[in-house]
Order: sequence, then C-alpha cells, then structure tokens
Amino acid sequence: MTTSDPSQRKSRQQIVRSQMRTSLLLPIALGLAILLGGVVVAMIAPLSFMNSIAAFIVVVLLIYLIWSTRKAGWRLRVLAIIVAIPAILGIAYGLVNGSIVEPLIGIGVTVGFLALLRFFSTPVSYRVASRRFNEGDLEAALDLINRSIEARPDFWESYQLRALIYLAMLSFSHAEKDAKTAIELNPKAHPVYNTLGLIYLAQERFAEAEDVYGRALDLAPGYALYLYHLGLSEYRQGKYADAVDSFIAATYGTLPLMAYDLQNAYYMTRSLEEMGNEEGAQTAVEQMEKYGDALPSLKRQVTNLPDYPHVSQIRADVVDMEQRLNDHSTIEE
Repeated sequence: MTTSDPSQRKSRQQIVRSQMRTSLLLPIALGLAILLGGVVVAMIAPLSFMNSIAAFIVVVLLIYLIWSTRKAGWRLRVLAIIVAIPAILGIAYGLVNGSIVEPLIGIGVTVGFLALLRFFSTPVSYRVASRRFNEGDLEAALDLINRSIEARPDFWESYQLRALIYLAMLSFSHAEKDAKTAIELNPKAHPVYNTLGLIYLAQERFAEAEDVYGRALDLAPGYALYLYHLGLSEYRQGKYADAVDSFIAATYGTLPLMAYDLQNAYYMTRSLEEMGNEEGAQTAVEQMEKYGDALPSLKRQVTNLPDYPHVSQIRADVVDMEQRLNDHSTIEE
C-alpha cells in the first residue's frame, strides 16, 4: 500500500538505488566467499586443492540457490535444485580437469531441462490462445483459453490471459475475477498484479490501481513499467509529489516501448507544473522532446484502444502532448 506522506515511505529513487546496490554487491559477496574459501582450502588441504575448491564451490552455489529461492514453494525449490545440478557439477568437473567442455555440457543440459519443463508445463491451447489474442481475434482466443482452463485449472497464466481478453472485450467484472484467481494461484507472480492494475486503470479506479502497483513493486522492486503505471495512478488522484517520485524512479529502469518514455516525461511535466516547479517542468519537457519520435506510434495505439472509461482522458492527454511538442519545437526554431 502506498502513501502520500513522504515521512512514511522511501522515495522510489531510494528504492531503485537500494536494489541496484544489492544487485552489484551480491555477486561481489559471492565471489569473495569463494575466494576466501579457496584460501582456507589451500591452507587445510594443499595437496587436493582443486578437488576441494570444486567441492566448496558446489556447496556455495547450492546454498546460494536455496537462499535465492527461499520465497518460492518447496516444490519449486526442489525442482530448481534438480535442474541446476548438471550445470553446477559441470562447473566443478571443469575446475578439476581444467577443461571448458564439462561446464558447457552441464549448462547445456540445465538449459535443455528448463526448456522441456516450460514446454510440457504449458497447455497447447494456451499457446494458441495467446497467438490469437495478439492477432486481435478475441472470440477465438476466449474459446481456446476456456479449453486451457478446463484442461489445467491450476495453470495461473491461463486466468491472466483470459483477464486480458475480457478487458479487451470491456467485460471488467470477469476480467477482475480472473486476475484475482491468477493471484490466488500464484501470489508471487508480479505480472498478474500488472494485469489487475490495468483493469483498474481502465475503469478509472485509480486508488485501487495505486495499491495494486505498490504490491507489484514489492515483488519486483524498481520495475520501470510498474513505476510508470503507479505514477499515472497517483497523478490521476492529484498526488503530484508522489507521481513525480514514481516517474523519476521509472527513468532509472528500462520501459518496454519509447511511447512509455514519452508518456512518462509528459505526466512528469504535468505533475511538476501542478506543483509549481516550473524549472523541473522545463527539464521534463526537454525529455518529452527526446522521445518525440514515439508520438505517431502512440497516437495509433491510443486510437485503437477499446473505449474504456479512462481512454477519453488518455486521448485528450495525447492531443495536449502533441501540442506541447509542436510549441517546444517552434520556440527552438
């Protein structure tokens, strides 16, 4: 749950920086642990150094794997260890023999296991339904995804996809129900929270969208797309300081399309203007200009959107965005 009181929450920039520090320090800590272990092994068993250090690295990697999957269910943790064993053993044998062949074989076997698991765990009807949905054939996609759910009622991705299909059909209650079912089946799947957030945004239920994107960011801190949608939810509620915080944090990550970068800069501009920060708003306008080439594709996307309650505001914003870009271009000339 988010809050507008800056004394009660870290800024989004701080959260992103903290995650970046963690992502940098963790591999360093792991490397130092292996190095320290090598020194200890060299002192204790100098005559069997390579065998001992290989065994030590295997143990460290297994401990790290167990720790990194600590929030997952026990079945997934066991499966992750089983799948990773060929790669870990390959690395160990490679160290002992001084060869690159064993690590490559081990990693290849692990990757093959992952591919097979994904292939056999995904219903065929789900894959076809996804293609039909992307092609815009909603009726066929709905029929196929219903079959997928009948065959595999525990496969959460099917409920998420059906929620998106219902959203495109403007069947909001069905979409919300399916998204919540997917969350019940897999509470750790942050993409489902994004789907539920989109459903709330489409209906102009901005406070609920803000809460959902806050939960998504708890699972995927620093994820740029969720930060953008969180900022939009806050902006629509008039929480301009919080919105700026979220939009700035989104710039630390990578948004999937340049159109999102353009919108992120636009809503940051509007938020800063509402706060009376003209200098900051001018800087944000310059960011808009940087991503101005995405405007034609954004206009096409907005034109093709279904008529959600929120769409009228988005379309009006795109018109204003285009005018601002034109005005800025004229001033520069």
